Amino acid sequence: MRTSSARPAGSAGQRAYDFTKWAILSAVYQGGDVITEGRLANEIGMSRTPVREALLRLEAEGLVRLCPKKGAIVSSFSVDEAEDVLEARVLLENYTASRSFGNRAALLPQLDEAHKETKRCRRHRDTAGFTQADRVFHELIVDAAGNAVLSSIYRTLRERQTLFTSVLMRGRVDRMDAAIGEHQGILEALRGDDESVFTRAVNDHLQWSIGLARESR
Repeated sequence: MRTSSARPAGSAGQRAYDFTKWAILSAVYQGGDVITEGRLANEIGMSRTPVREALLRLEAEGLVRLCPKKGAIVSSFSVDEAEDVLEARVLLENYTASRSFGNRAALLPQLDEAHKETKRCRRHRDTAGFTQADRVFHELIVDAAGNAVLSSIYRTLRERQTLFTSVLMRGRVDRMDAAIGEHQGILEALRGDDESVFTRAVNDHLQWSIGLARESR
């Protein structure tokens, strides 16, 4: 299963990052909470250096805000910003979906694997894992278009939406089930031979996501 990080999975910095991101997305640390390097280092059982590295990465993703002499403040999200991000995703993903369809032979097995991971995370009620698997599912479609600039822009958009998606799905297996059903429709369309059916399935799913955001107001 591909992840968004290129760092070695076993490094101390990676382990600190993985734990802290999981804790934020799972609401162990909630919006407004202050995380100090010392507290986090004690909880994970490692030195402050990899913890500092992890917090810097999480700040770049918008999940925390670093405050000198205070620590890292866990971010809250704005529904308006989440909706803006989703609307930007509509523009980008509709375009890349049409380009990706021609590469469906290579894309399908990867997308199937990501879909299985979302279902596994749903069974275990793993919100952080589900959020990551959902992100990978969409990144695979965008990446299959073969445009590195668009892939980079897309990752920036998804980083800004990560916390919002996690909050929407946390404790809501009904919403996880609905998202999985939406993804299943995208997969079925990709197995066909009509590009317009596939791009419509992607667009319909994004419109569903926007509707979900509006419900949370």
